[in-house]
Amino acid sequence: MKILPAIDIKNGQCVRLQKGNFDKIDVYSDSPLDQAKLFKENGFNFIHIIDLDGALEGKRINTKIINQIVDMDIKLQIGGGIRTILDIKNLLNLGVERVILGTAIVENNEFLLEVLSKFDNNRITFALDFRIEKNIPLIATNGWTSQTSINLCEFIKIHNFVNVLATDIDKDGLLSGPNLDIYNDIKNISSSVNIIGSGGITSMDDINDLKKIGIRECVIGKAIYEKKLSMKELSSVN
Repeated sequence: MKILPAIDIKNGQCVRLQKGNFDKIDVYSDSPLDQAKLFKENGFNFIHIIDLDGALEGKRINTKIINQIVDMDIKLQIGGGIRTILDIKNLLNLGVERVILGTAIVENNEFLLEVLSKFDNNRITFALDFRIEKNIPLIATNGWTSQTSINLCEFIKIHNFVNVLATDIDKDGLLSGPNLDIYNDIKNISSSVNIIGSGGITSMDDINDLKKIGIRECVIGKAIYEKKLSMKELSSVN
């Protein structure tokens, strides 16, 4: 299992949201760069970074901080406010391992098709964040503030994605365990897709449950910051 510790950046700080609610923010560090250094020192070689301000504004905001983390020579998966082909090219040229795309590929099909045709899809992570409504996973966009009626599983079914970051928004930041049922549904649709588990992962049992259904990567944020999982035990899983 590859563990990707998470750094969410808002107003230049390292934060976590509860269920994607920007009115419920916990600040864990005034320096995302120092947090990234701490992760690296503890044996993590792949970090997940989201520019929350960028996700809300629809354009990259915390570029200075993120560029400083890029200079650390560590693998990064970066998202938030990435809306153009040029954004993707610039980040890949900087040395970012994977670029995370969400809102733009859900709301603009032409952009999605252009991404699929122009880039090595191993270098793109498609972030499909969802809420369950009437037992159906529906995709949310714009930093989780806009709810669509697009069925997550149907959206994955019609596209040839390599990496899918599927986050159950109603579990995110609540330490309540991941949504294994939805991950199984996705795997039944496409056995080859690399599902990156995210949302609610709290314990080693959660990680083992993800392993059992064939999940090879997961993003962990609040469980680290709240010390539910130690960096030492997670780095040993890595």
